[in-house]
Amino acid sequence: MRKILLSITIIAFLLQGNLSGALANDPNFLRTISEQVAKRKEGGVFNLSFKSSIDGQMQPLLMKIPKGYDPAQKWPLLVVLHGRGDGPIIVTSIDSMVQIGPFGRGDLFYRGLGEEDVFETLEMAKEIFNIDEDRICLTGFSMGGMGTFELGLKYPYIWAACVPVCGKLQNPLVIENGGNVPFWIQAGGKDGVVPASCSNIVYELGKEKGFIHWRYTEHVDMGHSFRVNWQEIEKWLLEQKREKQSDRITYRGRVPCKIYWLEVQEMIDSEKSYRIEASVENQEIYLKTENIESYKIHLKECPVSLESEPILFENGVQINLEENNIILR
Repeated sequence: MRKILLSITIIAFLLQGNLSGALANDPNFLRTISEQVAKRKEGGVFNLSFKSSIDGQMQPLLMKIPKGYDPAQKWPLLVVLHGRGDGPIIVTSIDSMVQIGPFGRGDLFYRGLGEEDVFETLEMAKEIFNIDEDRICLTGFSMGGMGTFELGLKYPYIWAACVPVCGKLQNPLVIENGGNVPFWIQAGGKDGVVPASCSNIVYELGKEKGFIHWRYTEHVDMGHSFRVNWQEIEKWLLEQKREKQSDRITYRGRVPCKIYWLEVQEMIDSEKSYRIEASVENQEIYLKTENIESYKIHLKECPVSLESEPILFENGVQINLEENNIILR
């Protein structure tokens, strides 16, 4: 999972005028906010601004506290990505989840600094609320739908579920990363901006990969809109839970990272993407690797027995675990 060093850099946090701050790098500030949020049993939607720890720029953020929020229990989180030319958004009709609507630097398509802001605000939400990390969901509209495809498939090990609305996938090669995270793709049959075919293509690619947990809904009379059946989607989202341990993993990426129980450490050629495919059968682990120099296997998270040493095969060849320093206990 991504690691972001979260500095306390909120500059202004306004809850209906009852709480405000102009503090930076104050270790007590997020705790104060968390305490104030816990008292707001009526919930509500609030605007706030934070200072990015990446470049120090002020960025807006929308947040929704669900009615009856109780910090004694864990809550699901919905991250909502806005469209191009819009400001932060949330799904007003959903009141069973904590929500955050990051700005993502406006029109950067949630890449670079836009991506960093999404994850910085996600970490901020986890500091303020009691978030269930196994029920963090992602949705977005138009450019945000594209961001949902991109971030959902780039970091599938983070999300419990993803709902792209009127979006498209720029790089079809990463579709195989979706084998362990459910998508419910939403499209408008009369969308003249991002045609429904853009969403349907992604869904069909998922079907070809055997993703039976993927769904597709085309709203025949809907144009380019975020007005989908959120009541039905909300019910579905609440049924989803992040998969933490799987006996089958496929992942394509460009940056070393930990994917479930596999950790890619170095690439052979840093200018190219890498690919890793893994499966577990009893005590045997089978890997297919492309452009990977070194990796680790986290045995405690892998679906094998720890009572005996597993047998590892990489690209059809049995690997000596100790000599190659493969296993990380």
